[in-house]
Amino acid sequence: MKPKGTITIGRDPADTRAVSDVLAFILVFGIILSSVALLSTMGMQTMTDYQENEQLRNAERGMEALTVNFNDVLRYGGIEKRYGELSLREGRASTGASGTKLNISIDDNDPIHDSDSRFDDYGSGETADLGEFAYTSDGTRIVYEGGGLVRQEESGTWSHVLKRPQLRCGSDTAVVSLVTVSADEGSIQTSGGLGFTMSVENRSSKVYTERDRVNVSVVDTEYDAAWNSTLEGGDWERTGTTGTCEFDDSGRIVVTIVDVDVEY
Repeated sequence: MKPKGTITIGRDPADTRAVSDVLAFILVFGIILSSVALLSTMGMQTMTDYQENEQLRNAERGMEALTVNFNDVLRYGGIEKRYGELSLREGRASTGASGTKLNISIDDNDPIHDSDSRFDDYGSGETADLGEFAYTSDGTRIVYEGGGLVRQEESGTWSHVLKRPQLRCGSDTAVVSLVTVSADEGSIQTSGGLGFTMSVENRSSKVYTERDRVNVSVVDTEYDAAWNSTLEGGDWERTGTTGTCEFDDSGRIVVTIVDVDVEY
């Protein structure tokens, strides 16, 4: 209590403390709100990134399972059809008859086909179009071609192999087994699952004996890094865009091409 007759000049200290408490409350409350807003924004972005990455990982696993299933048409001559499902989750599945183009030649560019075989389409100087079956999400593509599986990142400048096609080079035997997709151009986008049926339209296989070498050349592709890695693997010797399997002595070369359609 102020003594009687006392005159106070300026603001009452009690009033000053009240104003300070209000300012402190406003500052603390503002910091809390800003922190919550910042964390919410960053958290939502992190969750979105995680969801997109998980979706692509699931798509990879789904496409790998389809690849193993579809490649039964290469492993077993009696199988003419295979069915599999893929969860698209707003991604897009597409098919087409145009994809990576390969040239296959034996010894000094001798034709690798009989006159009555579908291999005539892939003779010396000609190319084999592998076609394409692809899953696309946010610009990233996971592509089945030739019996292998490739992932191309959103930028389109880098790709890597998820599963190699069946190109094998041994000391006395080389195996070139490829699937060519000749499906109509088309695509579909959905949030659910979708079934795909691969049907064999043509199958050609031939064994060449007492040969020196086989060359597999990439004539045209969107996935340079992936195919370079493929040609460097399995004891193939890569020179530029050509992989060569050469025997110390004469060897055997098995070439199989299965032409398929993919429907959904």
